[in-house]
Amino acid sequence: MLLASRQSFRSQDVLARMQEGARTAFHILEKDMRMAGFRGCPVNSAAGGDINVLVNSTDWDKNLIGQPLIGYEKASATAWSAFPTGINGVVGNVIAGDAVTILHADNTQEYIVSSHTPASTPPQFTLTANHDIKQGQILIAAKADCSRIALFQNTKDCTLNSNGNCGHSLIQHNAVSPCNAGNSRKGLGSPIGSCPDGTSDTFDAGSRLFRLSATTYYLRNNASNQPSLYRQVLSTSGGSPTNTAEELIEGVQDMQISYAVDTGTDKAVDAYVTADAVADWSKVLGIRVSLLMVSRQDEQGITSSPQRYSIDKNGDGDSEDTGETVTPTDYLLRKVFTTTIAIKNRL
Repeated sequence: MLLASRQSFRSQDVLARMQEGARTAFHILEKDMRMAGFRGCPVNSAAGGDINVLVNSTDWDKNLIGQPLIGYEKASATAWSAFPTGINGVVGNVIAGDAVTILHADNTQEYIVSSHTPASTPPQFTLTANHDIKQGQILIAAKADCSRIALFQNTKDCTLNSNGNCGHSLIQHNAVSPCNAGNSRKGLGSPIGSCPDGTSDTFDAGSRLFRLSATTYYLRNNASNQPSLYRQVLSTSGGSPTNTAEELIEGVQDMQISYAVDTGTDKAVDAYVTADAVADWSKVLGIRVSLLMVSRQDEQGITSSPQRYSIDKNGDGDSEDTGETVTPTDYLLRKVFTTTIAIKNRL
C-alpha cells in the first residue's frame, strides 16, 4: 500500500507539473499570437501609407509591415522549412516540432508624443514624460489620426537612472552614413548620405510610440539536456538591436502548429493547414498549437509500461493518421495539450 501510494503520488505530481507547464506555455503564446500584426493603427496599405524606414527593413525581426506572421514546418526527421537568416539562436538548435515568428507593436506600454521635429539636428520626438526606451530599440510611431505608422530606431543614448528611466523625454532618429549591412537605421526626416529615402513627415502631438515586439518560438534542449520551449526575442545591446534566446518551459518534447486560413474574402475560417501549405500569411485568422509534454529523463519508472500518445501533425484536426500515434520505448510520462488562438486584429 505504501509503495502504491508513493507511485501514485509521483505520477500525479509529474502530471500536475506538465499541466501547469502547458498552461503557462499557452498563456505566453496566446499573448503574442493574438496580437500578430498589430501596429497601433488599422493597416494603411496605400502608396505612401505605412512605412518602414529601417535599412534592413525585411529582416525577420523588423518586417512588421511586410511579414508579421510566418510559420516553419518540420519537413522531415532532420529538416525544417528554411528559417530566415539572422535567427542566430534558432538555426541549428531546433530539436523537434514546428516554429513560428510573430511581430506586433507592444501595447503593454505606449508613449505619447508632445512634439516632433524631423528637420532638426538631430531629428527627434519629445514625449510627454521621461521614458525607459534604450538606444537601439526598434520603435513604431503611429499618427494621432492613424493616417500613417512608421518603423524606426531610437538613436538617443540612455542610461537608466534610479527611477528606472532615461532621465529625459527625447527620442532621436538620426540617420547613418554610409548605409550598409552593418547599419540598421535611417532617419524619418530627409535622408543623409547614401541612405535610402526616408520620409519628410511630422508626427503631430498626440501621436503614440510603441516598442516593436519580435519573437520566434521553437524547441531546443536546455542546459540540462531537457527539451524545452524557447523564444528568440528582439532586444538591444550596446546601442544596437540584437536577439536573445530565452528558455520558457522545460519538458516540451514536440510542438505542432496548424493555421486557420480564409481562402475567400469573408474573414471566416475555411481550413486548417500546416505552414508549408499557407499560400498567403495575411489570410491566417487563427493558430492551433499542440504541445507534447514529457516528464524529465531522471523520472524514469513513473509508468509501469511504455506510454502511447497521439499528436496531430498534418493539421486536419485529428491524430489518427499514419505516424501520428507513437509508443516510445522509454517509461516517461507524456501528455498532449491543444489550444486554438484567434488573431484578433484579423477578425
